[in-house]
Amino acid sequence: MSDPDSNQGPDIPLPRLVGFVKQVTHDVRNGLNAIDLQAAFIAEIAGNGEVADELSKLRKIIGHVTRDMQDLSSRFGEMRPVIIAYPIEEFLEGLRECVAEEFENQAKRIIWDTRTGAEEMEMDFALLTKALMELIRNAIFFREGDQAIHLTVRLDSGDAIFEIRQPRALPAIDADRWGLEPLASSRRGGYGLGLFYVRRILDKLGGALHPHYDPASHEFSMRLTLPLRSEHADSRS
Repeated sequence: MSDPDSNQGPDIPLPRLVGFVKQVTHDVRNGLNAIDLQAAFIAEIAGNGEVADELSKLRKIIGHVTRDMQDLSSRFGEMRPVIIAYPIEEFLEGLRECVAEEFENQAKRIIWDTRTGAEEMEMDFALLTKALMELIRNAIFFREGDQAIHLTVRLDSGDAIFEIRQPRALPAIDADRWGLEPLASSRRGGYGLGLFYVRRILDKLGGALHPHYDPASHEFSMRLTLPLRSEHADSRS
């Protein structure tokens, strides 16, 4: 009789998977850079014309794939947050600009409710932006129909609370486990790494992620909580 677990294969520790992904993405980027250089050389020889135009399109595709590989690798890479005091209102203005630039028409379906004033927050601007953009990206991708997405920002007991809410026809299953199982998804561009990356950022910045589904209102929320004054984040780590 065969072992029922014989087809599952060996368990691979996460650090080994991390090293593998980083090395593979590094190798792929090197190959893409070589292709890009060769395409640039051929374009120079070809001069103007249809061939040059097609090579220009090819280089744009290569650049897009290279950025995807770099982003994939960064989700596993070491984080060295640089913590500075930054006005929350200015941060939110920058976040709005990022949303409008990336999502264009979809951004109009986001209802912002920001209840902050002139307060400052100790943050790593880039990392916090990446975490919130990932949550907004997920909300837009999984938006049902033409329903609006609500983004609320408020201050409470020394914390900054960012909450993204959206209606869902079906309940969110095992939401408390989301982001804890990288590579669990095979969805193109996802691989279960989006919320995994968000949780890594929040852990580094001393924050937390709270998914919640309300069966009464059929509303799903993703709440991100961070202290206004950083106590756990270490810019030297």
